[in-house]
Amino acid sequence: MVPRRRLTAGARNGYEKGMIRPFETMTATALFVGLSLSGGAQADEARQFGKPLQGLKPTPLADVLARPENGKQLRLEGKVQAVCRNKGCWIELEQGTRSIHVTFEGYSFFLPKDAAGQQAVLEGKLIVKQPTPQEIEHLEHEGAGASAASRVSIEASGVELREAK
Repeated sequence: MVPRRRLTAGARNGYEKGMIRPFETMTATALFVGLSLSGGAQADEARQFGKPLQGLKPTPLADVLARPENGKQLRLEGKVQAVCRNKGCWIELEQGTRSIHVTFEGYSFFLPKDAAGQQAVLEGKLIVKQPTPQEIEHLEHEGAGASAASRVSIEASGVELREAK
């Protein structure tokens, strides 16, 4: 006769403590599938970086570049043309045929390095300052285009990204 195994205090239904039970496996699988599917439904939602946007009225980039006012708070919308290859610490925002260099307030947040091509809405402060030749060279080394040499740039306090349609 085979001796019966006596279950320990924490064991139920023949499963020892720490063993994965079939019900737990099914629950974990269902949760994973559910989260995966819901992620697809939210793909059109904006991803927020930095501070929440305040709802300023959008300003056309052509107007900003034609009459730049240092320190002016504004909102811009456009397509991310380029992103810093090293950290995502700046972008070039394109609107029509124009673009502007954008950094992030106090170096406090970055954008994903694969954000190029996505739609962006940002709010921040207009900076009117001629960059030094060393700053321009540094930015070009990180992948910046002609807008890096412009005396007009934006220091964004918050950015929302959406996939391009």
